[in-house]
Amino acid sequence: MKKAMVIINPTSGGEQALNYKEKIENKAKEYFEVVETRITEKALDATHFAEEAAKEKYEAVIVFGGDGTVNEVISGIAEKEYIPKLGIIPGGTGNLITKLVQIDQDIDKAIESLDFNLTNKIDIGKANDHYFGYIFSVGSLPEAIHNVEIEDKTKFGMFAYAINTVKSVIRDEVFNIKVETENGNYEGDASQVLVLLSNYFSDKKIFDENKVGYANILILKDASIFSKLSLIPDLLKGDVVENDSIEYIKAKTIKISSDIEIESDIDGDQSDDLPVEIKVLGNHIEIYSYPIEEA
Repeated sequence: MKKAMVIINPTSGGEQALNYKEKIENKAKEYFEVVETRITEKALDATHFAEEAAKEKYEAVIVFGGDGTVNEVISGIAEKEYIPKLGIIPGGTGNLITKLVQIDQDIDKAIESLDFNLTNKIDIGKANDHYFGYIFSVGSLPEAIHNVEIEDKTKFGMFAYAINTVKSVIRDEVFNIKVETENGNYEGDASQVLVLLSNYFSDKKIFDENKVGYANILILKDASIFSKLSLIPDLLKGDVVENDSIEYIKAKTIKISSDIEIESDIDGDQSDDLPVEIKVLGNHIEIYSYPIEEA
C-alpha cells in the first residue's frame, strides 16, 4: 500500500497555505492509496512529522512551505535507515531549494505539474546537527535575512530581503576566518563565506560543473563596496572564481571557525554560531521532479 504524508506550514503561501490543502491532497491521491496530512503549529513540528514518516516507511513526504520548513523535513528523514522520497511545493519567500531543482514558483502550477514517477537525487549538507539543501553562509547576508520582519516578507517578498542586503553592504565588516578542508585551507580576513551545494548562485551559473558530493566554497576576502562591485561583471560572465577578491575551494568536509562570535545561516534561516563542521551527503535524498517544458 503506497502511503504519502503531506506536511503543511499554515503560514506559507502568503499565509494562504490551508487554501491549497485539498488540492495537494487530491494530487497525491492520484498516485498514493493513503494520504495523510499534518499541519505544523510550532518549530520542529515538520521534523517530528517527517521522522514519523521515515519510521513508518511512508513512500513519500510532500511538504508545502518555505526553506525553513523544507529543511525541518530534511532533518527528519536524512540519515535515517529508511528515507522517504521528497516532494516540495514552494510556499516561502526565497524558495531557494525549489529554484535549485527548477520547480515552478507558481503554487498552483507546482502542484499540477508534480510528477510522482519522475525523481532526481540531490546532495544534502549537514552543518553540525542541522541540514540544508542549497547554501550555508557566514557574514552580513545572514544578518540581513534574519532582520526581515514576517510582515515585510509577506507584503514585499524578496524585495524586503534586497533592502536589508543593501543596508548590510554599507556597514559590512571584515572578520578573521579559518576554513579547513581536505582540499586546502584558508585563514585570514573575510567579509562573507558561502558554501554552495550547486554550481548556481541564485539563477546564475557560476561554475562550469557541479561534482556530486562536493560543496563549492566562496570566500569574499574584502568588505569594500569596490570589491563587491567588481564581482558583478565576473558573476554575469560566470568567472567569479577568477576574481582576485575571491578564494575558492571545492570540498566535501569543511570546518569553519573564527576567533570571535559569528552566527551562520542555512538556506535563509539562522543556524549555529561558529565553529561549524560541514559534511556533504552526496545524492542523499530522492526528490520528485517536475517536467521541464521546452522553449
